[in-house]
Order: sequence, then C-alpha cells, then structure tokens
Amino acid sequence: MEFTASPKPQLSSRANAFSIAALMSSGGSKEKEAAENTIKPLEQFVEKSSCSQPLGELTSLDAHGEFSGGSSSPCSSSLCTEPLIPTTPIIPSEEMAKIACSLETKELWDKFHELGTEMIITKSGRRMFPTIRVSFSGVDPEAKYIVLMDIVPVDNKRYRYAYHRSSWLVAGKADPPLPARLYVHPDSPFTGEQLLKQMVSFEKVKLTNNELDQHGHIILNSMHKYQPRVHIIKKKDHTASLLNLKSEEFRTFIFPETVFTAVTAYQNQLITKLKIDSNPFAKGFRDSSRLTDIEREKMETWESEVICPQAHK
Repeated sequence: MEFTASPKPQLSSRANAFSIAALMSSGGSKEKEAAENTIKPLEQFVEKSSCSQPLGELTSLDAHGEFSGGSSSPCSSSLCTEPLIPTTPIIPSEEMAKIACSLETKELWDKFHELGTEMIITKSGRRMFPTIRVSFSGVDPEAKYIVLMDIVPVDNKRYRYAYHRSSWLVAGKADPPLPARLYVHPDSPFTGEQLLKQMVSFEKVKLTNNELDQHGHIILNSMHKYQPRVHIIKKKDHTASLLNLKSEEFRTFIFPETVFTAVTAYQNQLITKLKIDSNPFAKGFRDSSRLTDIEREKMETWESEVICPQAHK
C-alpha cells in the first residue's frame, strides 16, 4: 500500500470536536496530561494508489487522522479501499490473548441474522440497528485501551433480493470498493478498569453511500454484504497518536451474527417489521395509519401467516 495525505476536508464543528483531548481536558491543570494522552481520530479516509504496501510501512497520522506515507510516495488521488487493520488474524501477545469480547443483545442479533439482516445507508448517514454493543474481560485494569470498529466486505459479490423466493441471490461482481475507514470510539482511551465495569456501545456509528462524505461515516456499497469488526488496541505509555497500526498490540473480534446487507430501502418485509417492533425509537412507525395500503396488507398477511399459522391450516 502506498499512501499520501489527502487534502484536508472541511470538518463540521461536531467532527472537529471529536478528539480525545477535547473530551479529557476539563481544566488548566489537566491540559498537559490530556495532551499527552490524546489519540488522533482514525475515522477519516486514506489516500492510496495501490494497496500493495504493507501496513507496517505506514508512517504517521496527521491532525485529521489521515495516514501519510513518506515524501517519496507517488500516490496522488485514489482512495485506500483495503481495511486499515489486517483481515488476517495476527498472533496476539500473551497479555492480549487473555482479552475476551462478548456481543451484547446477541439474542436480538440472532433474530435478525436468521432473517438476513439489512442496514439502511443514506447520503447523510444512518445509524445501525441493532447497535453493536460489546463488553470486555481479561484486560489489565491499570492499562489504557483504544476501542475501534470497522466494517469490511464479506465477499466480492453484489446481491439482489428475490421477492418470489424471499431470499438474497448473487447478482454479479461487487462494485468498486469504497474508501476504508475506522471508527474510533469517542470515549477512547478507556482504562482497563472502565472496560471491566461498562459496556462499549457504537450507537453513534453512521453508514453512508456518499463517497465524498467528510463526517467520518463508514462508506458502503448498497446491495453488498458486510461484516462489522471490533478492535481493541493497548495504548502505549506517553504515546500521543497511533503512528503504526501494525506495531500496535491489538485484538480483532468478529461476530458472524452481525453480518448484514447494505440497502437504501428494506427489501425483506420481515426485517422491516422486526426493526419496528424491536427498536424503541421506531415507536411512531408502529402506528399502522402511517403505512401505505400495500405495506399494511403485507404486514397483516405476515402476522396471520407467521404469528398465527394455524389459521391457514
């Protein structure tokens, strides 16, 4: 992978505030300590000409969390589309091997997975539901950790939904890959003690199909399947930024039940209903008066056939 810094995007005030320094500095006496503990956000996109350069050769992160290669890098305008954290698992150190990660609300994820989870993507960005929430064990209470998330393609295929079969079918080769991004949890770095006591929720992650997005949202192709991944990195003492991801001690956790298909509109009506029934923020949609006649008829048919199948025997 050969990398070069991209032009600095005009970030929103909210994005500019996304720095651990802003979160941690609460007084003049703590400013120095906050500066030393600052990690620069990694959610911004990365420039590349070809992803053949080993990850370990990345040299630094600029103020906006963009990787920049050496001055001799010939990269110019194309975006890095390979995962910024290797897809091939590395052998963790003995200390990192002790860390375990559990998916919260697994029962809900299982329900969606059984039907074939779909996630809406929009130009402005849409939050995920269900939300990725995890808990950790086996961490060092005295150490500090950075928790991140990314979403990688499951395969190199594009899909379509066959309504007559109520299933997803391969429709061809995947569209060109989009810029790879990492989402750093805004509360990072966590102490190990914090991770042992609390759940880490990625409810603020947003999915978009806008290739020019400048808000750090994760960019995906519609009608493609994706796998979310959770990463935990042990923060080195007196390190102000993540200079080289390959040299960091980290673990990657994958939960197969969180695989989803990115869509601009729900394809499976059962997914629509499960989202409405399960999402506490979708209460307004439970009012059937908001549905079209066709949507209401489909839901009533589903309820009679799935919830009360004996009526059709």
